[in-house]
Amino acid sequence: MVHGVGATMALPGVILLIIFIYGRPQEFNERLAALPFLYLFLGMTFAGMGSDIGTGKAKLKAAPHFKASVFILFWSLFTLAIFNPAELSVNAVIIGVTWVLFFVVGHSTESLKGFQKLAGTVLAMGVFVATVAVHQGFSAFQCIAMVPIPGARADTGIPDGRSCESYKDCRNDPTADPEIEYLCERIGLFQTTTITAGRVRWRGVLQDPNELALTAGISLPFAFAFFEQKRSFKRLMILVYALLMIGTCIVLTQSRGGQLVFTTVLGVYFIKRYGLKGAIIGGICALPLIMLGGRGSQEAEESANERSEILAEGLMIWRAFPLTGAGFRQFTEHFWLTAHNAYLLAVSELGPFGFFAWLSMIYVTFKISLTALKRYEHVPGPTAAAIRAWSTALMASFAGMLIGIFFLSFTYHYVLWIYFGLSSALYFAIRGADPTFKVELVQKDIFRIIGIEIAIVVAIFGYVKSKGLM
Repeated sequence: MVHGVGATMALPGVILLIIFIYGRPQEFNERLAALPFLYLFLGMTFAGMGSDIGTGKAKLKAAPHFKASVFILFWSLFTLAIFNPAELSVNAVIIGVTWVLFFVVGHSTESLKGFQKLAGTVLAMGVFVATVAVHQGFSAFQCIAMVPIPGARADTGIPDGRSCESYKDCRNDPTADPEIEYLCERIGLFQTTTITAGRVRWRGVLQDPNELALTAGISLPFAFAFFEQKRSFKRLMILVYALLMIGTCIVLTQSRGGQLVFTTVLGVYFIKRYGLKGAIIGGICALPLIMLGGRGSQEAEESANERSEILAEGLMIWRAFPLTGAGFRQFTEHFWLTAHNAYLLAVSELGPFGFFAWLSMIYVTFKISLTALKRYEHVPGPTAAAIRAWSTALMASFAGMLIGIFFLSFTYHYVLWIYFGLSSALYFAIRGADPTFKVELVQKDIFRIIGIEIAIVVAIFGYVKSKGLM
């Protein structure tokens, strides 16, 4: 739990790690595939932390949500060992990497400049994947041979260069291989392809269009924060570009959840900054996306019905394992689809104790921003202004996150835990400027989290009950 003035030696490794998680360079360059980037960058990061500690630049302290994160880590392993010990070794690596991402992002710096570098990296990668997606969304359709690709989704294949209008054009062509299935999709940069006849996506942990829309959307507030820090023409152009690329990307993903994320992010940001006038500005900015985005009504209705069924199944899984949950990554052992709801996934797999710890991390993330905004609301000076700008940005980002993950199995997703790490990094950055700043869970917070936990479960139960599914 590295926390100390000048703890910057870890930053290069953390920045490269974030770029690797978002960018997935090894997936579109065969020469890079053999290199263990994850472990190389983690090694760089821990070496940097060790150097900072050894030189006295850093001390061992914990972020406010460190205990909750440790509980989730060990509770996940405990439940998995009980219900499916055969998968313990594989899934231990998955939850371990998730936790380490939170740890290294959150404990690599305690300066506002260091936090700005982390936020800038997240923004840059969010805009990057959005830009690639926009190019992909306006490119030509080509035939894709559906051959297995290690590490890729089953709906990912290899473009063969033939133009098409539908998969039938690919299959009926005399040059087609009769042993191979084909899709007709748009081809983008870095060998990326669309899905479901035109929905844009990226690679790796962002192969799903909905997850791409969420990830791009929640990076947008950082562009506003950079502009607030320095109202220059260059930063204004970065903000405008980010707004256009991310908004267009979300339209092209056809993600209804992405629309809600984009609207929430802008709404929270502008309302916090400008009150009622800000709500109007945010609504105007989000209006084109709301009008252009989304899928057809029939497809949307089928998706909604399917997700209602999943919610009902998730509650039944929790009923079968009321104290422990079904175990980490065990939802699909009981139902053929994943939860498509981070809250439901948490309670059904980790039970009420794991769900409480997970909600605690979300609660603390908001408490850090809200406490900082209240404490420094009327404090003059550039440092206080920077704290307000980044606290507002992180709060807006996480508000969008909470909306988006209601429709996604994001409980242990790397992007979510990177943002948990960012909240920790912001906390240490504020303490670096003001050592008296402190955030912790007190008794009333615990009761509030329990109330939120009960309210979420009751709301999901009430919804599926109204649909006649329970």
